[in-house]
Amino acid sequence: MLLPKVSVIIINYNGKELLEKCLESLFKVEYDNFELVIVDNNSTDDTIDFLTKNYPSVIIIKLDSNKGFAEPNNIAAKITKGDFLLFLNNDTIVTPNFISEMIKVIKNDDKISICQSLLLKSDNSIDSSGDFIDELGVCFNSKSQTSEIQDIFSARGASMLIRKKIFDLIGGFDEKFFATFEDVDLGWRSWILGYKSVLVPKSIVYHVGGQTVNTFKNKIAFHGFKNQLTMKITNFESRLILKVLFKFFLKYGIRESKIWFDYKINGKTKITPTKYEFELAAKPNFKIIFKSIFWILKNFYYLRKKHIQVNKNRKISTESLIKMNIMLKQ
Repeated sequence: MLLPKVSVIIINYNGKELLEKCLESLFKVEYDNFELVIVDNNSTDDTIDFLTKNYPSVIIIKLDSNKGFAEPNNIAAKITKGDFLLFLNNDTIVTPNFISEMIKVIKNDDKISICQSLLLKSDNSIDSSGDFIDELGVCFNSKSQTSEIQDIFSARGASMLIRKKIFDLIGGFDEKFFATFEDVDLGWRSWILGYKSVLVPKSIVYHVGGQTVNTFKNKIAFHGFKNQLTMKITNFESRLILKVLFKFFLKYGIRESKIWFDYKINGKTKITPTKYEFELAAKPNFKIIFKSIFWILKNFYYLRKKHIQVNKNRKISTESLIKMNIMLKQ
């Protein structure tokens, strides 16, 4: 039986050393029918020479500037020939059956549009078992241990398989995002149209994590906050947007102000980190917050247009997602 064609897409920026390990593992997978497209974000290392010399069959797209994650993936998706797109980070090492396990699951259920591999760290601890958001649209990464296929809100772009026809139907990644949360936004829009995202724990990928992101911390922090606001405006129903934004800024505005004063007076804070932070409650950067709000106001027409587009074919309400425990209550 002929296996469905999978188009693997990897975005790279100065990641030659990571890419070497990733490709070495990728070309050992037990799945023959795949093509590989690598989009290079104008790297200054010798990534292109390395690829040309060692992987002549790979389709290489070289961009003239660093365009982040969303736009390069869309560019690559347009030239692919597969029935499925597999977005893979360059800082991953894949296991031999990671593609076949996801294909097995997605082929058996037409309502599944997106699959995520179980992402592990090098010590075999869980890096991600999917993303979820709460009813205020705040995203957090799940690290729950499971051996069962389970519904998730969205799949992490480190290893995400999606039906190409669904990717095209929902318009691909939002290119205004640049990087961070574009995968959450994609998963949200998929659920709105009535399609599911699932974790496939038998598909295992080792993820070093955030190597390119660490190079642009301030830029990524801005896009992270801006993109979270964007999703609230575009993906919630019109009747909920103002309510959600008010509750979000009230709850987190008070909290962030307390953290800021703690750092200002004591140099640290005792406030417990939220589930989307790490070991410590992060010191707020009000410059980034105000810059994000200004971006929202400046791009209001675009956001309104996207909101209308997303919601005109809505099949599942926010209340239904909460009842399904896909969107979590506060």
